[in-house]
Amino acid sequence: MSSIKQLFQKIIRTDTEPTKLLIPITGFPVWSIIIGIVIVVLVTASGFINVYYLNSSHKEVETIHEITSLAQITQIEFEKQFTLLHYMILESNPEEYRKYFHKFSYQYTIVQNQLFNLKLLLNDYPAIKQRIEEIRAYHKEFSEILIEEITQYKENSISEYEVYKTIKGKDQFAIEALTQIVSDINSNNFQIINNTKNRFYIFSITSIGIISIIAFILLTIIFLVIRKEKQLLFSIGRQLSSFLPVQLVQLILKQEKQEILPIQKKFITVCFLDIQGFTKLTDSIDADAVATILNQYLTEMTAIANKFNGTVDKFIGDGIMIIFGAPLNITPVIQVDSAISMAQEMQSTFQKLNYQWQSTYNIDQLYLRIGIHCGIATVGSFGTHDRLTFTAIGKTVNIASRLEKLCPENSILISSDIKQLSPQLKTDNVTTITIRGIEKPLEVYTIEC
Repeated sequence: MSSIKQLFQKIIRTDTEPTKLLIPITGFPVWSIIIGIVIVVLVTASGFINVYYLNSSHKEVETIHEITSLAQITQIEFEKQFTLLHYMILESNPEEYRKYFHKFSYQYTIVQNQLFNLKLLLNDYPAIKQRIEEIRAYHKEFSEILIEEITQYKENSISEYEVYKTIKGKDQFAIEALTQIVSDINSNNFQIINNTKNRFYIFSITSIGIISIIAFILLTIIFLVIRKEKQLLFSIGRQLSSFLPVQLVQLILKQEKQEILPIQKKFITVCFLDIQGFTKLTDSIDADAVATILNQYLTEMTAIANKFNGTVDKFIGDGIMIIFGAPLNITPVIQVDSAISMAQEMQSTFQKLNYQWQSTYNIDQLYLRIGIHCGIATVGSFGTHDRLTFTAIGKTVNIASRLEKLCPENSILISSDIKQLSPQLKTDNVTTITIRGIEKPLEVYTIEC
């Protein structure tokens, strides 16, 4: 429906940029899609960053535990070495002595390797690393001296006393120094673990908080965009309803397909109304008064038609064509009942307007004629590609129009088809009429108002 789309575009364009739409009014707003993608990207990025940082923290904690464990094992191996030293000095059996000597030497190698590995793990902690290097050098020097003295002792070059004199206090010093280093490592590692956890928690909470704030802002923007679009659609609907039937406007705003109203056969009820004597009136009063009377009349009648879900198809001067059952689907019985109730209220309202016009403009009394008929008709969008009009055509429409012209003053003239669908309706008289183009005579009923 090209003409309708053109009308949409005219309504929603600005004065400064006549070719640029303010907001897309079909489908989901583009801004909402973009903002949604941004939120997804931010949440995904936050998730990846948190996982990466958690993994890094986990590795750091594992390294710290490895340092602590190696330091404790080194301390134990250190103590074992000096325990073997005492056993070796006191051992008189040459064979057992050799075993202890080899174990002592092997233990020395183990301690040296572990101290070296511990130093490598402490690269990020230079103060403790320096102390490990010092204890490693001390252990190496002290162990070499002990090995030399024990060898001399077994060769009877020196006495047992001299060996103990060399050992005295030095082994204890080394053990206590290493014990203090292990204690410092444990204390340092505990603090590092807590700091690592705190950094991770702060980072996670901060990132989640930032993402939440950004998401809230973006969602607020989405809400405002959608709200703005709804306001725009409401404004468009109000403006379009001045040119098109309300029901048709609702379908246009809801429907996304190109062909909103396809041409089809439907059962509808058609109502025509017209003011008797209005053409003569236009020659007797000024144009402003004519416009006022006509606009009041059309406004009131349209409001009543909308009240009963009737579609105001067109205005024909002071005549109005109203359809029930298209474009909105309504059952035949409800169509007929709504059309009759609408017509009765229209007659009542017109009489009040007529009295007002007589007193205001000093004019003769006017009369409203209403004709109603129902049946199958062809409804849909008719016209050219550039200009389409929603309407109904066919025999049903022609009969309703003819009934309006034959209707008595201030009355409603209905066909027998209407009467059959509303048998409880009270009518004043029955007349048989012949309509040009219709083969069989038609029974009609008058409803006096």
